[in-house]
Amino acid sequence: MIAALVNAGFTPDYWMLRHFDGGTLPYPTHSVVVFALLSTVELVIAALIVRPWRFDRLWLRLLLAFALLLAWTFPWLASAMHQPPVQGMHLLWLLLLDVGLLLALCVVSLVTAWRALARRKQTGRALP
Repeated sequence: MIAALVNAGFTPDYWMLRHFDGGTLPYPTHSVVVFALLSTVELVIAALIVRPWRFDRLWLRLLLAFALLLAWTFPWLASAMHQPPVQGMHLLWLLLLDVGLLLALCVVSLVTAWRALARRKQTGRALP
């Protein structure tokens, strides 16, 4: 993620160039550092909510993390029109994290349902 943000810092901000008289914009070091820290904090918070090292009720924690992260993504989507490339890369990172959590939620839900079905078949109880 940090490499993608550094690379996005080298991409010209064409909207800002129209309003800047100097001809070239300086490298946005501050923005790259801020968004790198923000992305790191988002990833750590998502990992602490999900706690993938524990499997009990993992689907519920994944659902909660997905819902919270999706709610956090909407304001970034709303500001996407004239955003600088570094902020755009952060938005892409959030969308990638959303999709990753959604895929993990689908896989874990299927595995949990399969295990519950196998457990019911072993005990001989009928499905409701």
